[in-house]
This record gives sequence, structure tokens and C-alpha cells, in this order.
Amino acid sequence: MPRRKLRGARQNGSVNAKEGVDASRPLLLLECTMGEVQPNPHLRDTRMTEETTYDTVTALSEADATGEIAEIFADIRQTMEIPLLTSIWRILVDFECGLSTTWNAVKPLYATQQPEAALARLRHDAEFPMLEAILPTELRDADVSGEELPAIKAIVAAYNRSNSLNLLTQTAIVIEPSEKYAAYQQTPPAEQFPALPALPTRDEIDDQVWKTVLKVNDYGTSEDDRGLATFYRHLAHWPGLLELMDSKLAPTRDSGSIERCAKSVFAVIREEGARMAHLRDDRQVAAIPQDAFDKVATYVSTPHTVTRIVSIGTGIGRWLDTADR
Repeated sequence: MPRRKLRGARQNGSVNAKEGVDASRPLLLLECTMGEVQPNPHLRDTRMTEETTYDTVTALSEADATGEIAEIFADIRQTMEIPLLTSIWRILVDFECGLSTTWNAVKPLYATQQPEAALARLRHDAEFPMLEAILPTELRDADVSGEELPAIKAIVAAYNRSNSLNLLTQTAIVIEPSEKYAAYQQTPPAEQFPALPALPTRDEIDDQVWKTVLKVNDYGTSEDDRGLATFYRHLAHWPGLLELMDSKLAPTRDSGSIERCAKSVFAVIREEGARMAHLRDDRQVAAIPQDAFDKVATYVSTPHTVTRIVSIGTGIGRWLDTADR
């Protein structure tokens, strides 16, 4: 396959005004291997309609990926030890060379085992929302059987692992390194994932259920960013569970816990990203096209983006564990 050469978007200028994000990436000659020199069949018009509202809904699905895109998706799943990809990787397909170059920059971090150790620290040190325990009758009233609960917990755990590791490692490629690096003791991954129910498309979700998905998704968002967390859409298989989650999340929002916990998670993520930034290869980072780099920088930039999903998702996972007590 011939190698494609593209010019960076600009020579100077800010990628992101947030503190800690590189603001002066130079104009570079970018190279990536994305097949023949012709339009990428996976690139689509990403303008969002009033119906979809969120690019996570229209992002390329794993099932529809082909060729090198599918190969990279498989490599991400294997390297991160996850059963599914969260939307950031699928969205990066929409940027020419964005997926391959970003993954080339992130993947070497996993060989150090430090992302796994950082994930263990995040789960231990950060504060997460504490939802009121599940009563014995609540799951039954939500039309969730005991046989279905393991699949639900596995979905939540899969997104929590994937989102957390993405947040940690992608922060590491956009943030300034800390003053010094300290290696953590290696921590083996604990999760083992069964086969998961398929992620439903928007067309497969009833309009009333979709309203519930959007309502639950609003927790922890800001006016500037209401992107849809894919794991809520995945849980649309159980509408009653989404309604129950809504009733349990509302008090944590009203008490300020969701906002406080998101900031706690964000602080640990920034510390760990800056620590692991010492391990990155800046040549690989520099090869990421400007628009894809901007997307990653935005993805990790505030407590209201994916950070809120890591925070709330971890709280939901621990809340689901109360059903076993």
C-alpha cells in the first residue's frame, strides 16, 4: 500500500487553551497507512442533526469497520483487554489518519503496564458518587431478572475500564509531563468479560426509551458539552433500569456529589496523565493530524466530558454490586 502524506493544519496557534495542553504543535509532514490514495470509505459527513444531536450516536460501529480500520479496532481491544470500543476511537475514524496515528501514540504506553497501575490508583484514590443501595424489589419492578444482572454489570464494567484507560492514556499524550517520573508496581487486570449484548442502534430504541437515555445522560454535563455516553445507550435493553438509575442519580446531583466527584476523578487523571507523559514518544504524538489531536485534547479537557462518565459509571458499577448483598 502506498503511504499517504498530508500537511498539518497550521504552523502555530493553540490546540486547547486549557492548562497543561500543548499550545504550539509545529507544522509537520504527517504519514499514515490508510490504503489506496482515494477517499476513505469510512469518512462520513459528521454534521449532527437535531435527531441524533451527538456524534457518538452516528460514529462508525465496530461491526461496520473493514480493512485496516477493523484491524486497528481489534488491536485496541486486544491491547487494552476490553470487549468493546468506546466512541472516541470510532469518532477518530472521521479524521484522515486520525485513528492510526493516535493509536500509534497511545499503544506504547500499555507495554509499560503503567496505565493499569494508574487505573488502580484512580479507583482507589478518587471519589465516586454513592447511590442509594438497591432494594430487593427494585430490580423486579424495573423488569430486570437475576439472570440478566451479570450481563448488565459486565456492560458497565467494560465501559468503565475502556473509558478510564482512554482518559488516562490520552491525557498523557496532550498534557505537559510532571517534574519527575515515578514507576508504579505493575498491577494485573482483574476484569474478565463474557460475551455482551449488542449495542442497539438509535433505530432499535423506542422513542420514549430514547428520552430516558437522554435524561440520564444529562447528569454531570455542562451546557457546552452534552455528548451522549454510549454506555447509557447500551443499557437501553433495560428501560426500567435506566429509570431506576435516574431516580438514584438525582439525589447525588442535587447534593453536589456528581460535580464534586467528577472534579476528584479529573484531578487524579491529570496527575496520572502528567506522570505517564514521560513515557510517550513525542515523535508519534507529533504525527497526529491537528484536527484529531484537537479532538483528543477536547475529549480529556474538563470534568464534564468523558471524566463525568468515568465518575458516574464507576459509581453505578458499585451501586449494582449492592444488589448482591
